[in-house]
Amino acid sequence: MEAATEGVPEVERISALRGGSTGLGGAVVQSAALIGPAAGATAGFVFIASESGFASPFAMVIGMLFSLCLAAVIGEFARKLPAAGSFYNYLAHAFGPKVGFVTGVMLFGAYILLLPFQLSFFSTFVSDYLAGHGVHIAWQWLAAALIVFTAVLTVAGLTPSLRAGLFFLAFEMTIFGVIAVIILANGGANGLTLKPFDPSESALGFSGIVYGLVFAIFAFVGFESATTLAEEAFEPRRTIPRAVLVTTLVIGVFYTLLIYSGVVGFGLTRHGLHQMQTDSTPFDTLGRAFSGATLGTLSVIAVMSSFIALNIVTVTAGSRMFYAMGRDRLLPGWFDHVNGQGAPDRAIIAITATFLAITLILGSIYTPGDLASWAAYIATLFFIAAYALLCLGVVKYYWDHHRTEFHPWRHVVIPIAGLVGVGIVTYGNVHPTPPSPLRWFIWATIAAILVASVVSVYLERRNPRILLEAGKLFAQSTAEGEDSSPGSSQGSLAFGGGRTAGAGQT
Repeated sequence: MEAATEGVPEVERISALRGGSTGLGGAVVQSAALIGPAAGATAGFVFIASESGFASPFAMVIGMLFSLCLAAVIGEFARKLPAAGSFYNYLAHAFGPKVGFVTGVMLFGAYILLLPFQLSFFSTFVSDYLAGHGVHIAWQWLAAALIVFTAVLTVAGLTPSLRAGLFFLAFEMTIFGVIAVIILANGGANGLTLKPFDPSESALGFSGIVYGLVFAIFAFVGFESATTLAEEAFEPRRTIPRAVLVTTLVIGVFYTLLIYSGVVGFGLTRHGLHQMQTDSTPFDTLGRAFSGATLGTLSVIAVMSSFIALNIVTVTAGSRMFYAMGRDRLLPGWFDHVNGQGAPDRAIIAITATFLAITLILGSIYTPGDLASWAAYIATLFFIAAYALLCLGVVKYYWDHHRTEFHPWRHVVIPIAGLVGVGIVTYGNVHPTPPSPLRWFIWATIAAILVASVVSVYLERRNPRILLEAGKLFAQSTAEGEDSSPGSSQGSLAFGGGRTAGAGQT
């Protein structure tokens, strides 16, 4: 066993999640469900088409390639550092505890912000749809129903919650897949063609492809979620890297199929382009046009199931962060508890109750639509910063700690390609400057990162141990080369910026 990285020591565990409780399939479900393919395809299609036009499938393919680069970077870290805190653990070993701490703060904020986004967007979507059919239910009741359902499932244990996530994921992918196949089997509106893969078909030329990539890349946000299951996965050093790559590839191909079928389904005409860019439920429209009302209705239900699966895995990931905080005594020890099914039940109850209250209060003061937009936009900015650090960190980590395994392709070329993708998304989110209050969120995000940086420096100078303990609320740092599964040690879309990222979350 290699020596532990300096400043990131192993600590004793007080309680442990259930190791070996999920394999590759469960880890893929965790990541794929957090992407929310049906929700991402529905919202992302409109946004990508508004920029890339008929070339939207081309933009999606390029977005998938950039996302695969990010997935490969995460996989390289996960091969060496399988731990529940993922990004914190990776960057603490690459750059030291201070950077790890700041990254942990960013990722913690990003994941937590997904909850009010999901509750607000889901409840508004369902309420509006039902109202259009003569059924009026206040959005607050729908938000409460979603989070209570999620809490019951996740308290029942990881296996039942992942099975439910798999069911909803399978349903949404089946319905949308059937719609795509029917469109292609019928030859679309005007026949099948490869023109959608020609970048010259972009509505706005090269700039349209670039801005379309903003939505295409962030349609994949959530693909890294499997890393939060490292302590519960079977053979995490192999399972987690594979899960991240498999998820990105499968969802990328699925997205490309859907976007292509949507383009040819509406037709490569001026009227078809207008429909692509304005229809808020494109696959409902296409399902009705090519098959009938039943399939169109099922597509709407599939979007709802997508958000249910998304909520399940977000609570699963977030509750394990709260559990880690309690385990390391950065929250009251009350959170350091798992039930007979191996689920961090108290953390689940706390996180669901807290964010239901936040959603109901802020959504009522403003509107649930505004809350969803704001939460997703800030989360996107946090993800951008974390992904950029990962691309830089994997180069330094392998050069410093595993130089005999350093490979120019895996540890230089691929990280640089991922960094280019992150740069494109960053540009699309801040240029042109978004309207208020989104423009202020950019500065608020920068301020949060600066404050976290100052706090990390202060803690390191006053009491380095506190900095390490604070950082490990996001991960149980382990000695390099040591199995981090339990038992191996004794007792871890927003709508702004003119063109915003996060299509996979809207």
